[in-house]
Amino acid sequence: MATLKDIKARIRTVSSIRNITRAMQLVAAAKLTRAQERAHTVRPYADEMDAILGALAAASGGDEGADASMEMAFVPDTAPIRTTRAQLFEQREERRPGLVLFTSDRGLCGAFNSNLIRGAQKFLAENEGKECRLVLLGKKGYQFFRRRGASILYHRTGLSDRLLLPEIKEITGKLVELYVSGEVDALYLIYAKSIRAAMYRVTMQKFLSIPPVEGPTGGDTYILEPDRESLFATLIPLYATTTIFSALADSFASEYGAKMAAMQQATKNAEERIADLVIERNRLRQATITKEIAEIVGGAEALR
Repeated sequence: MATLKDIKARIRTVSSIRNITRAMQLVAAAKLTRAQERAHTVRPYADEMDAILGALAAASGGDEGADASMEMAFVPDTAPIRTTRAQLFEQREERRPGLVLFTSDRGLCGAFNSNLIRGAQKFLAENEGKECRLVLLGKKGYQFFRRRGASILYHRTGLSDRLLLPEIKEITGKLVELYVSGEVDALYLIYAKSIRAAMYRVTMQKFLSIPPVEGPTGGDTYILEPDRESLFATLIPLYATTTIFSALADSFASEYGAKMAAMQQATKNAEERIADLVIERNRLRQATITKEIAEIVGGAEALR
C-alpha cells in the first residue's frame, strides 16, 4: 500500500506533467491560429488555379502546339525540367501510381498520423497488384513505411511550418520530375485538410495529369496572351507550387489542431488524476490521524 510520502510524490509528478501539457497546448493554439490563416488564405487561390488549368486543358485538347517542348524551372541553379503540354494533361494508364503522404515529424498529436497512414494503406490496398510508389513528407510516415519495406522514391523531413518557398519549390520540382520522367503514371496527395480548430479530414487529391473541365467554364472564356506556350510554361509551375503549398498549409494547421486537442485532453486527465490522488492522500491522512487517536485513547485506558 502506498504511503503518504509516495502519494505526495505522485501529486508533484502529475502536477509537473499537467504544467507541461498545458504549456504545449497553449503553444499549439498559438501556432494553429497562424497556420489556419495561411491555409484558409491560400485555399481559394489553389482552387481557382485548378479550375483555370482544367479549363485550359479542355480548350487546348488536340491543338497543334500540344507537343511543343517547354522548360519549367523550380529551383534556381538547377537544370530546368523539359516536358510538353500534352504530357502534363494526358490521362495515363495507372500501372505505377505514386502516393505523396503528408505526416508530421513529431508525435503527441493524438491519432493524426495514424489516420493519415491508414488512408495511405487503404490507397495501397485498393491498388494492389500495381507498382505503387511512395513519396513521404514527414518523419512519422517515413518511419512507418520504411520498416515495412515499401517502395519509397523520395522522402523529406524537417520541413518548416513557416512554409518556406525554396523548400516547397524543391519538393514540387521533384514531384514534377518523377511524373515527367515516367517514374510514376499518376500522383495522388494524401493530407489532412483543416476544417476548423481541432477538426480535419483526411483528403486525397490528384496532382498533375490535369483533367479537362467540361461545360460553360471551358477555355473558350479565356483569351490567351502573349501566346499559349509561354502561358502554360508560367502557369503550370505556379499551379504545381500552389497545390503543394496549400496541402502543406492544411497539413500544418491540422497537425497543430490535433496537438492542441491532444494536450487539452492530457491536461484534463492530469487534473482528474491529481484530484483522485488528493482524495486518496486525505483519506490516508485521516486514517493515520484516527489510528493515532485510537492508540492514544487505548494507552490512556490501559493506564487507569
